Amino acid sequence: MIYNFKVFKELVWVALISFSCTSNPSHPPQKAQNPLSGINQTNYDLKKLEEALDQLVKDPILRHGTLGFSLKNAQTGALVLEHQPQQSLIVASCIKAVTTATALGILGTEYTFETTLEYSGNIEKGILKGDIFIRGGGDPTLASQILKTDNLPTLLNQWVTVIKNKGIQQIEGNIVADEEAYATDLTPAEWIWGDMGNYFGAPAGALNVLDNTYRLFIQPGKKIGDPTSIVRTEPNIPHIQFINTVKTAEAGSGDQALISGAPYESLRYVTGTIPLGGVFSIKGSIPDPGLYLAQSLRAKLDQAGIQVIAKSTSTRLLKLAGERYASERQTLTRQKSPSLKTIIDYTNRFSVNLYAEALLKAIGTQQKGEASTQAGLEAVVEYWEKKGLNTEGLFLKDGSGLARANGITANQLSQMMHLITQENYFQDFYSSLPVAGVSGTMYSVGGGTAMQNNLRAKSGAMSRVLGYVGYFKTQSGTFMCFSVIVNNYTCQYPEIKKKLSDLMLEMVGI
Repeated sequence: MIYNFKVFKELVWVALISFSCTSNPSHPPQKAQNPLSGINQTNYDLKKLEEALDQLVKDPILRHGTLGFSLKNAQTGALVLEHQPQQSLIVASCIKAVTTATALGILGTEYTFETTLEYSGNIEKGILKGDIFIRGGGDPTLASQILKTDNLPTLLNQWVTVIKNKGIQQIEGNIVADEEAYATDLTPAEWIWGDMGNYFGAPAGALNVLDNTYRLFIQPGKKIGDPTSIVRTEPNIPHIQFINTVKTAEAGSGDQALISGAPYESLRYVTGTIPLGGVFSIKGSIPDPGLYLAQSLRAKLDQAGIQVIAKSTSTRLLKLAGERYASERQTLTRQKSPSLKTIIDYTNRFSVNLYAEALLKAIGTQQKGEASTQAGLEAVVEYWEKKGLNTEGLFLKDGSGLARANGITANQLSQMMHLITQENYFQDFYSSLPVAGVSGTMYSVGGGTAMQNNLRAKSGAMSRVLGYVGYFKTQSGTFMCFSVIVNNYTCQYPEIKKKLSDLMLEMVGI
C-alpha cells in the first residue's frame, strides 16, 4: 500500500478536531481580511532562514530524498529564496490548491452543481406509464455528511413528496440513475489499487451521495492473531460483498485495515488489522453511488405506498443490457449544490479528494465539453499557461493529488500563488486555505508560534511525501507566498512534519 496509515489517521483526526473546535461545520468560516494591503518591503533578514534551510538539506533524513523550496513576494512575484525550485516533485494534496484556484477562475465563485428529478411517459389515473430519472450533474455534496447538507432521508422524502404531488400513485417503469453527463470511467488512470475502495479513493461521478462513503463495522477476535468477522455496513449497501482477511491486533493499535475494490464492483477486499476490543469501524467508498441513490429512492417510495413495478437501475446498466430509455422527460424538481466558494472552502480546509475530482470534471465540462479527468487536466494546464506560467515539468494526473504520478515544481507552486493574487477571486481562495494552529489540516501545525493566525497553507501528505503551499506575512507586514516539498525522506512522519514546521517558523520570522 502506498499510503501511510499514521499519516491518514492524523489528517482525519485534525479534520475532526477542526470541526469541533474551530467553527460550525455547516457554515464556512468568515472571510479573512485582505492581506494585500499594507507595506511591501523588499529587504529581508534571511540569515536564520538560510541556515535552517541548509541544515535541513544536509539532514541525513534527506540523504535519499529531495527538498524543493521557493519563497517569493506574493504581490510582485520577486524571488526571495529558493532551493531546487525546478525539480518536479510529488506534492500529494497540495495539488488541490491548483484545482480549486482554477475552478474559481473558470467556473466562478457562485457556480453550482444541479441534480434533476424527472419522469418519462404519461400519468394516467395515478399510474406513471414511464420511468423516474435522477439526472446527475456532478454534485459531490448531495446529502453530504461533510458539508451537512440535507441528510439522505430528508432529501428522499422531499422527492417522494414531489412525486406524490404530481398525482403519481404507482410507477410502471424503473427508477433510473442517469449518469450520462459524466464519463463512465470514473477513476483517474494513475490511481492505485490500494487507494480505490477506501473512502479517500471515492471517484467523482455524475451522481454522488453521502460523500460516496459508508462505514464497515468489524468484530475483532478474542485474542491477537484471530480472524475477524464483518458485522454490517452503515448505510446498508445492497449486494455488497466482502472477502475479509483482517486479523486482530493488540489493543490500541488503531486502524490498520484497508478496503480495496474497483468502481461499480460489489466485491470488496478487506485486509490488515484492527485492535482487540469492541466492534471497530473503517470507511470505504460506495461502489456505485448512482445505483445506490436509485435503490434508496425506491425504498422510500415503497415506504410511502407508491408501488414501483420495475427495477432500480442506471443508464450505464441499461446500456450494458441493451435496453433503451427515454430521452424526452418532464422535470419534477431541481436540487442545487452549495456555491462553488463553499465547496472550495471545505475542499481545501479538510482536503476532500472527492470534491477536488468533481471540480476537475466540472472544469472539463466548462472548457472542453467533456466531464472527464483528462479533459479537466488539459483545461487546467491551458489555464495556467495563459496566465504566463512555464508548465515545463508540470505533470498533472488528477485533481486531488492522490496519484503518485503527479509532478510539479516548487517554483511553479509559488508562482501560481503569486498569480492568484492578481485575480478577482484571490480573497475567496485565500480564505479557503487552512490557518496554521487554527483550522483544517493546519490545525496541528504552528500552534502557539508566530505562524498561528498568520500562515495559511494547503498541506499535502502521503507515504514519503510532505508539502505546504500558501501565504504569510513577514514581521514587517510584507505579504509572501511559498512552497516547500520533501520527497523520499527516511524518518517517521511526525519527525519530518516537525522539521518542516521549524523551517516555516524561521520563514515567517524574516
